[in-house]
Amino acid sequence: MATLERCPWCGEDVSNQISWQLLFGIRNKLHCCETCRNQLLPIVGPVCLKCGRSLQQIDERFVQGKQCSDCVRWGDRGWGKVLTHNKSFYEYNEFLKKILALYKFRGDVEVGRVFSSLIHRELKKSYSFIDQVIPMPASKERMYERGFNQCEVWIEGTNFVQDSPLMRTKNEEKQSKRSREKRINREEEMFEIVEGANVLGKKLLLLDDIYTTGTTIHYAAFTLKNAGASKVYSLTLSRG
Repeated sequence: MATLERCPWCGEDVSNQISWQLLFGIRNKLHCCETCRNQLLPIVGPVCLKCGRSLQQIDERFVQGKQCSDCVRWGDRGWGKVLTHNKSFYEYNEFLKKILALYKFRGDVEVGRVFSSLIHRELKKSYSFIDQVIPMPASKERMYERGFNQCEVWIEGTNFVQDSPLMRTKNEEKQSKRSREKRINREEEMFEIVEGANVLGKKLLLLDDIYTTGTTIHYAAFTLKNAGASKVYSLTLSRG
């Protein structure tokens, strides 16, 4: 007899779906119903070699070689070697925006925990060489609002959990409220190294929920590289 299980996103009974998946040994990567899963848009096809953005989703005028215009602009500013590359799983569509809002701003941790197994598998498969996974640190203000760091939840119960060497310098205006131009061209410090932390010579991976212009990730990577990290990569759930 199947155990009653419900989709954390819509509440649909998924007991029968799970029973058939187990029977044929094809357990889905995401523990949610098929209807919800089909509303996610995995990134496929040619992608920007630097940020992982789908090149099929943007106007060809904003593609130079195998990079998008944002990454070309980072390179023109001398930041081309700060971040080795980013990988994202999904396009940031309206459905995923709604799911992340429930997770981050309404504090429904189980909604976000659906992605944990996906991230665990990717870390083991593609990033076994990494010395440390660093969930993107939230400001004190954001931590007070949410009560948790959404990226830390994704690596709970794994050997990826370590004390972060990175911290926010201050509470700040949300990136979503800034224009694209202001995000890329900001000058103030966003992060600093935790006192006593040592990243010298390490290969590090930043974990975040969304990559839009790459500002937050580039500034975090710059701080880590400036402290002696050999390489900094990033893995994000979505690409905006």
